Amino acid sequence: MKLNQVLGNRTIAIVVAVSALIILFPLGYSVVGVAFSPPRPFLEKPDEKHENCVRDTSYMRFHHMDLLKELREEAVREGKGGEISVNSCRECHTSRKQFCNQCHNAVNLYVDCFGCHYYPLEDER
Repeated sequence: MKLNQVLGNRTIAIVVAVSALIILFPLGYSVVGVAFSPPRPFLEKPDEKHENCVRDTSYMRFHHMDLLKELREEAVREGKGGEISVNSCRECHTSRKQFCNQCHNAVNLYVDCFGCHYYPLEDER
C-alpha cells in the first residue's frame, strides 16, 4: 500500500469517528440528563374532607389561571362576589409553599395574587 492510501484511510476513519461522536453526543447527553433530572414537582394533595375541586383536575391543572381571571373580572368589573375565591382555594390547598409556589417555581412563573390576597407561607403563620 502506498503512504497516500494509508493516510487517506486513516483520515476517513477519523472523520467518520468524529461525525459519529457529534451525532451521538446529544442522544447520550439526553439519556444521562433524564436519569439525573430533578423530580417532577410534588403538589400538595387537598385535605381529604374536600373530595372535588371547583372543576375537574385536568381543567384546573391547565386552565386555573383562566378561571381566576374570569372571577377577577366578575369581582372587579361587575362587582359580583362569587362563591369561588382564593380563600376557597386555601380551604383545600392549605400550603401555598407546597401547592402554588411548587408548581409556579417549576415553570419559572411569578404570580402577584398574594400582594392583595392573604395566603401565608408556612413560616409566616
